[in-house]
Amino acid sequence: MTGIILAAGLSSRMGSNKLLLPLGNGTILSASIANALDNLDSVIIVTGHERARAEEIAAGFPVRTIYCPAYMEGQRASTLAGIEAVDDDFAIIPGDLPLISADDFRTGRELLRSHDASRPMHGGIPGHPVMYRKENRERLLSSPLTMKEYLRTISLGSFEGSIGTILDADTPDDYARLSALYGDPAAIR
Repeated sequence: MTGIILAAGLSSRMGSNKLLLPLGNGTILSASIANALDNLDSVIIVTGHERARAEEIAAGFPVRTIYCPAYMEGQRASTLAGIEAVDDDFAIIPGDLPLISADDFRTGRELLRSHDASRPMHGGIPGHPVMYRKENRERLLSSPLTMKEYLRTISLGSFEGSIGTILDADTPDDYARLSALYGDPAAIR
């Protein structure tokens, strides 16, 4: 399974590129890449805004980078750029979710045995990674539907995931909470 890490956005609610903010001994993006590599077979990073800086971080890992020139159109454009680059089962992962647990990745993969896609929920909130069987690739690339609309047209297995499936860094308060929990696996339930 290939992880598609979305690292192309503008981070408009944060006021600066959230993926470049410090976390542990690196950045939010480097933590997300390391976590995905620990749990998936391969990883693609989709870049856009501040492409050079994201690619510099990605260069420290055995990953591929894909530039999405249409990143200003929003997350769907970046997601489709990543999907276009895969040929196996894939997981969509926003770059600011470094606390997804190994159990979240494992459970999502297991649900693909009996569903077209899988998605964690935490306290009723949809989370990531959203995982798809490779048979969805061509349909997604040709579909006019949003990703959420598409999920309603296929067999979706959902499960109760950890807080790491929804704990992103969209705002300074989110970043403070993420930073406080980083490095404390017991708190990520």
